[in-house]
Amino acid sequence: MPEKKSESEYWDKAVEEVAGRPDFDPLLAEQHRRIYSGLIAKWTDVTGSERILKTDLFAEAVHPSRSFLWDLLQANLRVVGIDISTEVTGRARANTLHYVSRSSAQYVSCDVRKLPFANNTFDLIVSDSTLDHFHYTHEIDTSLSELSRVLRPGGTLIITMDNKSNFTEPLFRIWLFLRLYPVFVGRTYSIEELKKALASTGFVVADTTAIIHNPRFIVRRIIPLVRKAAPVRFDGFIRKCLAFFDGLENKKTKYLTGQFIAAKAMKHTE
Repeated sequence: MPEKKSESEYWDKAVEEVAGRPDFDPLLAEQHRRIYSGLIAKWTDVTGSERILKTDLFAEAVHPSRSFLWDLLQANLRVVGIDISTEVTGRARANTLHYVSRSSAQYVSCDVRKLPFANNTFDLIVSDSTLDHFHYTHEIDTSLSELSRVLRPGGTLIITMDNKSNFTEPLFRIWLFLRLYPVFVGRTYSIEELKKALASTGFVVADTTAIIHNPRFIVRRIIPLVRKAAPVRFDGFIRKCLAFFDGLENKKTKYLTGQFIAAKAMKHTE
């Protein structure tokens, strides 16, 4: 990916390219939405949040069937969604009306490293796979500092990032190097590195886990082939397989099998 001055242009072009590719398989989209909505429900009471910030709108723009944002909006919550790309933001805004009959959501094109919001603006921030698209780790830390700044004291940050410790990570990085993956994925952290970074930017880590345990490269390719041969017939079997992988979150090896690490962090009260 280009350096910072043209990152927004990169993502403008990337969203157009990815939007022209096949969408998520419906069962994988269902799984993704269920897991993220479940994680949020487990870690916070969203009804007690007057203002919510969601970082990254790429899913809402090109894979809307897997977006958990619609669940938040259907609950009539005040949500602000941000993305560095104006094209992504525009597509997400347009897709909202297809999934939510009525919404007061606001969409803002901005950089998470320099947020255009006042201090202590939000009660809850959900940052899903946003900070793993930078060239350098100091950009992750800068973003965490900004998220801490705009979160009110006592507020909650729920963050997920690409899992550096996933057992397929070396293969995934080769995949990225060969440019076989449709978008840029940059630096990321292990769960211990994320906990340390959160602590150094004014957060208290309350809980952590790893999510999406489907084997990379395999499930997203096999399931569409199975469904092409028999579109509905094997849905029950596929759901059982995905449920098996979901169950790996309860194992001691979850940080080796999860595609993403996740943390619940609270901002220090003043």
